[in-house]
Amino acid sequence: MQRVLKLVCAAAATTLVVAGCTDYTSATNLHPEGPPQVEQIRMKETYTTPGSTGTSTRRVFGFGTHPDALDVEEHAVTSASVVGNSFRVILDELLVGNNLEEVGCRAPVDTDSYSAVPLGATPDDIAKCATAQDVLPSTCKGQFATCICQLDGGCSVGTTTVMKGEPVGVDDKNQDGAADDTRFIQGSVGIKCGNVDVPIDLDMSYWNPSGNQEPPAMGGFDALGPAVVLVPKQGLPTNLTCTLVVSPDVVDKQGIRVCASPNGDEGVSCNPGDTSAVGFKTEPLSFTSVSFDDQATGVSRTDDAKFLANTPLDATAISGITVSPSVPFTATITMAKVLNVTWTNPLAANTAYTITLTTQVKDAFMQPLPAAFVVHFTTGA
Repeated sequence: MQRVLKLVCAAAATTLVVAGCTDYTSATNLHPEGPPQVEQIRMKETYTTPGSTGTSTRRVFGFGTHPDALDVEEHAVTSASVVGNSFRVILDELLVGNNLEEVGCRAPVDTDSYSAVPLGATPDDIAKCATAQDVLPSTCKGQFATCICQLDGGCSVGTTTVMKGEPVGVDDKNQDGAADDTRFIQGSVGIKCGNVDVPIDLDMSYWNPSGNQEPPAMGGFDALGPAVVLVPKQGLPTNLTCTLVVSPDVVDKQGIRVCASPNGDEGVSCNPGDTSAVGFKTEPLSFTSVSFDDQATGVSRTDDAKFLANTPLDATAISGITVSPSVPFTATITMAKVLNVTWTNPLAANTAYTITLTTQVKDAFMQPLPAAFVVHFTTGA
């Protein structure tokens, strides 16, 4: 993913930019006074069109409002899509990017090969830690050095062992003096649904310090900023109320924590660190019968009965299936979301059967089907 990330530094006019820092000079239409507030959150919801049995999805303001948005585009979300969703958390001022993104190093420096950028570091400081391996010890040092080995046994960079406390080097294969890769910091900003801390894709999520409340021609509402973009790694749990979780480390340039007033109302103050006003609910676990419709006749006595879920399933969910009249069968999950019922022996001819997916069937986050899903069918001759 290519993106331009700005730095706090005197060299703001340079064309060389490094992730992990923030340009506080671009404050047009922003509100740096007071705590940084969440103005809006963009997300995808699943909805049903009146008169239709199917569902559709759309991007809406699930929190906050915008003067250019229609009523249908801004409302409390009670059926946030659990698959393929992403969240654009739009703020009213810039945050310190160092606490949101880290730069890639040439080798693991602790538990991974990414390192935070020290507060106050400039592009020149990054460039000093992106030099050749043999000169790194003399250039990459001091309080603004990054990608420093933290392992007791040293860090391996190819065939070279770098001792603890020494520079491993910023990953800079194109030798432009800047980090080739950045990554969102684990736990900096996240989503919690019920008691579930939703895993976030650290490579797809990012901090975007640009933008304001004017929707540009390219991108529209999904280009408002500044914003934190969150992409769940494995989707969302079904049928739960969710909120935004922000680490105490995530602050503005005055060191004040993020908060949210009810529905993003800037006229209402909020307490730094309190984002409890943010809330939305995910869609419930649901199934569609793909082999035959309810009340179908002439159904094959040997073909599998297949049911497609709206989200990946828990592998133990196969215990929550009943067939009446009782016949032997096996149940499997394929492609994460397809539940297959396979008959051990051919079903009886011209016989009515009922398959019930009970509330013991659960999604991959162990959230249950809210009500039994029942299909009736009659076999053929």
